[in-house]
Amino acid sequence: MVGSSRDVYAPMGGSPGKRLALFRASLNLSQRAFAAAMGFSQGRIGSVEADIDPPSRAFLQRIGDKFGVSADWLLNGHGEMLSDRHSLSGFSERKIEPPDYARPGHGDFVADGEDYVLIERADLSVSAGTGVIPVEGAERERLAFSASWLRREGINPKLALLVRIDGDSMYPTLSHGALSLLHLAENRLDREGIFAFMRGDEVFVKRLIPAGRLPSGQPSAILIVSDNRAYPTETISAASDRDAIRIIGRFRTVMITL
Repeated sequence: MVGSSRDVYAPMGGSPGKRLALFRASLNLSQRAFAAAMGFSQGRIGSVEADIDPPSRAFLQRIGDKFGVSADWLLNGHGEMLSDRHSLSGFSERKIEPPDYARPGHGDFVADGEDYVLIERADLSVSAGTGVIPVEGAERERLAFSASWLRREGINPKLALLVRIDGDSMYPTLSHGALSLLHLAENRLDREGIFAFMRGDEVFVKRLIPAGRLPSGQPSAILIVSDNRAYPTETISAASDRDAIRIIGRFRTVMITL
């Protein structure tokens, strides 16, 4: 819990990294939770605290805007930790805390009493056994999702990834470059949806619509639809064609940059 005495924030020596670690410890946050609150990767926070990388101008701006930490204090140890226009009581209104690790279903950090889960990015690849491969530096593109929202939507965060859309065949639903949440647990065609799937030597992102049902419960035909009407719809009905499709997961939400 954040204290209220400003004596903790007296001028001090040491390095910028040690002062950053002191401030983070005063908030009782892990590097991972603090990184999420800052919008940086855990590796970035760790490298600053270890004095491997100095705080950049963007870093100083972010920690000043979010927490009111004085750039002069962080860089040089001069003055008080918090600038005059900020106070710890002001920060406590948007308190960020570590999760309760003893509680099942906890998130990666707690903000204002609610758990949040960090979901990383991956790429679709036919060369990967699961159809997805981690992206180098993916921790820099992790996004936080409300744990309660994920539960309501039936999304298992351990089986969820962020995938950047390539191409315009699903425009306007999924625009080129959009980041979309892929739920790997939904790898059966039980209902209509937008799926990532492997077919031969290619990976596709299309709307799949089951048509009819066989005694086995499998669809008797599958419509492969592009939301962009410039692309034709394909219908496959032969068992060999249906079996050639291996679903990776279903897309559940999309984030675009305007």
